[in-house]
Amino acid sequence: MKKLFILALVFFTFSASGQVFNTSSTLKRGRFSVGFEPGFNINGGSDFTLFLHGGAGLTKGADLGIKVGLLRDETYIGGDVEFALGKRFSLSVGAHSYYELGLDGTALFTFPLKNGVSIYTGLDMDIDFYDEVQLPIWAPIGLEVNMGKNMRFLFEAEINLTDVGYHFLGGGLNFYF
Repeated sequence: MKKLFILALVFFTFSASGQVFNTSSTLKRGRFSVGFEPGFNINGGSDFTLFLHGGAGLTKGADLGIKVGLLRDETYIGGDVEFALGKRFSLSVGAHSYYELGLDGTALFTFPLKNGVSIYTGLDMDIDFYDEVQLPIWAPIGLEVNMGKNMRFLFEAEINLTDVGYHFLGGGLNFYF
C-alpha cells in the first residue's frame, strides 16, 4: 500500500480535467484498457478534442489511468490513480498538464441497471495553477454499455458547476485486455 501512495504522489508532481470517461470500477491487477473519446467542450462555442485513454490495474481495488487530449492548440496530458471504496464507489487523484499544471480529484458512484448497462455520476474537481488559481467543479453523468466481454461504450456529459470551466459532451469506446 505504501508503494501505491508513493506512485500517486509521483503522478501529482508530473502530469485528468473535466472528462472522467470511467465508472467507479477499477481494473484488476494485470488488466489493461485502451480507449478513445471524441468530445466537445461547450463554452459558448464548441471546441473538439480527441481523448486517448489508457489504464492498468495496480492492485486489488486500485488502477492507474492516463489520458492524452489531441487536436487542440495545446496537447492535454494527464494521469490519475483510482481507488475503489466499496462495490460502487471510487475516489481518484491525479494531475494534468494543459497550458499549466493542474491537480485532479474525482468521486464516482455507479448504478448498475439491466443487461450490462450502468449509469455513473459524482463530482470531478480540478485545481488549475494559471495566473490565478482556478477551482472548476463538474458533475459527470455517464452511461456505460457492455458491448461484449472486452468492450464498453461510454457516453458522458460533464455539467460545469462553477464560474470557471466549461460543459463537456463526449462518447467513445474502451477495450479491456
